[in-house]
Amino acid sequence: MQIVLTVIGGGSVNWMRTLMRDVFLLDEAEGGEIRLVDPNVEHAQAVANMVRAFNQMRGKEYAVTVTPERRGALEGADFVMTTFSPGTMDAFFNDLEIPIKYGIRQPVSMTVGPCGISAAIRTAPVAYEIVQDMERECPGAWLLNVTNPMSAVTRAMNLASATVQVIGMCHEFHSFSSHAGRIIGLEKPTDMNVLDYLYRWLPEQGLDYTVAGLNHFIWLTAARLNGADVIPQIREYAETHWSTPADQPGAPPSAWRNNNEAKLAYCRQFSYLPLAGDRHLIEFWPSLCNLRNGFGMKYGVLKTTVDQRRHTIEKNLATIRRIAAGAETVDWTRSAEEMTAIMQAIITGTSVPAIVNVPNNGQIANMPPDVIVETLATVSVQGIAPKPSGTLPGPVGSLCRLHADVHELTVKAALEGSRELFIQTLALDPISAGADFAEIGQLADDLLLANKAFLPRFFDA
Repeated sequence: MQIVLTVIGGGSVNWMRTLMRDVFLLDEAEGGEIRLVDPNVEHAQAVANMVRAFNQMRGKEYAVTVTPERRGALEGADFVMTTFSPGTMDAFFNDLEIPIKYGIRQPVSMTVGPCGISAAIRTAPVAYEIVQDMERECPGAWLLNVTNPMSAVTRAMNLASATVQVIGMCHEFHSFSSHAGRIIGLEKPTDMNVLDYLYRWLPEQGLDYTVAGLNHFIWLTAARLNGADVIPQIREYAETHWSTPADQPGAPPSAWRNNNEAKLAYCRQFSYLPLAGDRHLIEFWPSLCNLRNGFGMKYGVLKTTVDQRRHTIEKNLATIRRIAAGAETVDWTRSAEEMTAIMQAIITGTSVPAIVNVPNNGQIANMPPDVIVETLATVSVQGIAPKPSGTLPGPVGSLCRLHADVHELTVKAALEGSRELFIQTLALDPISAGADFAEIGQLADDLLLANKAFLPRFFDA
């Protein structure tokens, strides 16, 4: 079968090596077209050269094109992947560093808080316009989004969608594999792919579980092993363990690794275990990320600096260039990313379980309708069928509803280009507790002016 795949953000050297390798492992697709859309033509050309090398390695016949213009690249596409960031590292630096002078220091800046809101107001409008273009150029196509801030971006995409199937994709849920082994005793078999483990092996062992919440804020709300409730066992573990053993004992500290101290603290206070990484989790509640606890350092969370991210980009670009030149071998093992598993199900007319970010149509009973929620689902050519996930319990539901309100206001501010709504959004987000309420308007203006080049709706009359 021939497929047409368009990647918005096709020069993303952080994502494209993994995603393209997985695409080339789709035996059902012999070739077609891969269209890379990115204003950074240098990086996109490097990715294109790698993809052409993959053609030779795998015996495929994909025509590969690079363009900074998305409209033509979307024409007739079967699948669209989005991994883009208006302003890239320059704008990200502003998102992350400007709030510090107001007392707000976030470690990641990809989801919530002033950092995440600032990223969303420059990203959500582009997301909306991408889907508008898709409705004209490739109606009915599948859009697989990995762009953050996931909730706001996916919400904007769905607002523009009439026929396009939009799924927000995130891999934070995959860490459940280590928690299930550590706490419940269901260790992942050696060499088993994490998707096989989560979606096939655990149910075969008798574990029936429910995961629900918001992106980077999902919770294990129910779990029964051969009929027995194991949530009390998880709570007991949190009471007796304030951290988990290091995955790599003796390794130097890293912004990407921690010992789940915040996760277990959440469980002790609210009785349920969140599943995303601590670096994301602490940004949802100021008691976990404030001056008194070193902005999360007490819980083992270190800041991911822009310099670190720039260095990662440089390393990944060098690797891609070596692969294209035949100077580095490729490990042809499918990753745990779920995008190509969904593509395979669509191509073959089958179905696949997945963790998805989609509008709430009742899958979480006590969340507002249409807000973007993250749950398990079954995906097939017929569409996306989220798993009924009951209610979010007690304080978990309260926290998720609050943040869903912030996400909704963020998207409205972004699409309207409204400074007033932007200020209200910043004031509503809990992590803004680190600032003086009277200074939030100035914080908003500082962020808007710093990223003016990427905010046309706020500045173009």
